[in-house]
Amino acid sequence: MHTDEYEISLNREVQHCVHVIKKIRASLLKREQQYGMGYGPAALAAAKGQIQINAKSLAQWEDDVLALPQWEQRLKEYRAALAVMRISAGSDEKALPGKNSSS
Repeated sequence: MHTDEYEISLNREVQHCVHVIKKIRASLLKREQQYGMGYGPAALAAAKGQIQINAKSLAQWEDDVLALPQWEQRLKEYRAALAVMRISAGSDEKALPGKNSSS
């Protein structure tokens, strides 16, 4: 059953996911530009003492790398739920009296 409140909630979740994904991507890009490499090579270089990065920053970088696919999956799931809801809302409308497409 389709409800406006549920659709509004799903849209908010989609927008939140989009915001978080953009923020994570920007953070990852900034670090990649700053160190001239992605997280994996940077972690190895830091372990060998080839680059200077504190443990907290490296841990946050790793957290962002791990979180991005999770947020992208969550966004995909919310968008799929919205699509299903919109399809069912359309079929609900067709079932209403006076909404018959053959009339």
